[in-house]
Amino acid sequence: MTTTESTYPDATMRYGATARQVADVFEPEEATDSLVLLLHGGLWRDSDRTRTWAAGRALGDAGHLTATVEYRHGPGQWRQALEDIATAIESIQLSGREWTIHNDAPRRITLVGHSSGGQLALWAAAQPGTLATGVVALAPAAALAAMSEDGLGDGAVEEFLGGTPAEVPAAYAAADPIGLAPLVPVRVLHGSADTVIPFAISERYATAHPDVRLDAIEGAAHASWGDPASSAWPHLLTAVGEV
Repeated sequence: MTTTESTYPDATMRYGATARQVADVFEPEEATDSLVLLLHGGLWRDSDRTRTWAAGRALGDAGHLTATVEYRHGPGQWRQALEDIATAIESIQLSGREWTIHNDAPRRITLVGHSSGGQLALWAAAQPGTLATGVVALAPAAALAAMSEDGLGDGAVEEFLGGTPAEVPAAYAAADPIGLAPLVPVRVLHGSADTVIPFAISERYATAHPDVRLDAIEGAAHASWGDPASSAWPHLLTAVGEV
């Protein structure tokens, strides 16, 4: 997806001291009680939040204050990534209050995560005391041990967690969404044409957590979720509005 001038963020904010602890903000035209934190994918490798700018702008245009969150990631940095997501949720929801409606209704804080960002969003959904009120996971890396065992991601899971399930069981226990029961509503959207993370991975997660709603999106590929012009996009907007 090509970044154009129309997708540039309205502001950039820092939620921590490191270079990756930043988020770009996309503002809606009117104040809203909906804050969306968008977590990019890339299988924890060389990727960044700019790949979600088009989606961030489209969500902002749809009436959601949206922040595309960067976070530390790379070989063995799973603890840092989880820490960053928890910090970002706390910091950004406080910093974004000037954009929101001030009333007695609780604020909606929706995490939208794609691929490896979906793993992080699902992890956050299971943390006691999370400020997130809902999660929409898009073709998520939702069953890390299964992905490792099935040879998916060209070794990305093993790089991120520091080894196989047999070598670093504690890392999988801490980070693998399949073993972490969500404490907030979760919607999972997964395309039938996804060849990067097969639909069966989301099926495993939904089977482990029966309260999770899993929607199969006919014809959607792994990259479809980053393109607001794709046929998958309306499903994402609906899920964000309903979760």
